[in-house]
Amino acid sequence: MLLNYAEAKNEAEGPVTDVYTAVNRVRSRVAMPNLPAGLSQTQMRERIRNERRIELAFEGHRFWDTRRWNTAKELFNGPFYGMKVTKTATGFTYLPYQVENRIFREYMNLYPFQQRELLANPKLIQNPGWSR
Repeated sequence: MLLNYAEAKNEAEGPVTDVYTAVNRVRSRVAMPNLPAGLSQTQMRERIRNERRIELAFEGHRFWDTRRWNTAKELFNGPFYGMKVTKTATGFTYLPYQVENRIFREYMNLYPFQQRELLANPKLIQNPGWSR
């Protein structure tokens, strides 16, 4: 909730004291230093997005965050890598490998309406890019 508040407040008013307070409360839980003073709205936006990426990892938020921020096309378009981990006598070796080449188009930020919804409401039109 604190990161949601900080993001909304930063977008509405810029990096005011309340934004710093909210983000720093999240950081202080794990003994992270406070954010430096004097960040611009753009710099604070990037800091908040990074905090969300780290703090909410593995909770399913990034999928929706990237679409809301309209950054999914830049982040998820191109090669997707995995890591092959092999146990050796002295430890482990790590070998990155390309799993697939992903293609993310702008229209994928929105889901298509189900056909039954389109049939139920003739005034509803399909989201761009999903019509056949």
